Amino acid sequence: MEGPMMKRDADGNNGGTAHMTTVVRAIVLVLAILTTLVCGLRLYLRKFVLRSFGLDDWMVMLALIAVNTFSAMAFTITYFGLGADTVNVSAEDLVVWFKIQFGTECCYLIVGALVKFSLTIFILRLFPNKSIHIAGLSTMAFIAVFTIAMTFALAFQCRPAHAAYDKSITDAECWSPHTHYAVLMTQGVIMFVLDVLILSLPIRPIWNLQMPVKKRLMILGLFAIGFLACIAALVRFSTLSYTQDSTNFTKSASSSLIWMVVEFNLGLMSGSLSSLRKLFKSGPLHISSSYPNNGTGTGTSSMRDPTRSATATDLKHLSTRQPWKGIRKDTEITRVFETNTSQERIAPIYGQGELMTTSNAYAEAEKERKRERKQEREMENRKMGKGYEEFDAELS
Repeated sequence: MEGPMMKRDADGNNGGTAHMTTVVRAIVLVLAILTTLVCGLRLYLRKFVLRSFGLDDWMVMLALIAVNTFSAMAFTITYFGLGADTVNVSAEDLVVWFKIQFGTECCYLIVGALVKFSLTIFILRLFPNKSIHIAGLSTMAFIAVFTIAMTFALAFQCRPAHAAYDKSITDAECWSPHTHYAVLMTQGVIMFVLDVLILSLPIRPIWNLQMPVKKRLMILGLFAIGFLACIAALVRFSTLSYTQDSTNFTKSASSSLIWMVVEFNLGLMSGSLSSLRKLFKSGPLHISSSYPNNGTGTGTSSMRDPTRSATATDLKHLSTRQPWKGIRKDTEITRVFETNTSQERIAPIYGQGELMTTSNAYAEAEKERKRERKQEREMENRKMGKGYEEFDAELS
């Protein structure tokens, strides 16, 4: 008769913990903490910094609850045999193992759908133009129908339905292992395609924003974390063979569960990381001016301190020129835009003309620059919805 110290259970031989069990627990715990931290900071930013809490934020909250619930299921099942050799798992633990495993399979599409909804609605809020709006809503409608249909199919894969996890029922009619494998593979492929489609939606609008290339690449890089979730889904395809393993299924199923957890957490974080730049940036982002100004006060007159107006010394040589011989640009055109708080007046050099201060000239130029910027932004806004202003406030 085996004593307590000789019991072979979910922790492995003779009470030890199986290596794969430890790996599953570590990955699940680390990803759960990271995802909760990232999403929590994003929600804090939206609620208390930007003071704008929208539908996509509520969806992130719902998806975070769903992902953490799934992670809790994955962590719990390790105490009932996941990662250990089946021969070392007690019959009592196997009863619980089958129930939790059945639950994770049925929840896979639901959790994945919530993660995809949160990311899609986030993209629709930032870029509410017609093409993205139609593509996003169509994708979400398909995800909803597909999730409901396939979840019911998995839930009722056996007759009676509870025979899917209650292996004591010997006369049940269930899917064959080959059919089970084919259904899970089909689900995985379709969800992978949907991930790629959703993550591709913001690429063109982001690239067309009136931002420096470096900042556009940085934001696209944050969204690209979602493509790591796609890679996790691809890797998971190779682990679905556990459905056809009848001898050591508790160990072979662990790899599939790991990649499910990785896929969900990375997918959820990809929609929140881009928003966190607002919390950690050192200052507001600006579009670089196309007007030269080094502010050194040295060199040629066009590179001097813009806060100093043209003086009598600067214009001395102008007064000695003979008007009938014209103006020589290399000596007489010395300043383009000037600013002068003392409002010095400069009279026309040759002939009659309108008196204008250097400050007035600079102010007129600034107005023209602002007018041009406004026209550019309005054009982009018509093309992409909220465009630059929304992205500058949210992601810059």
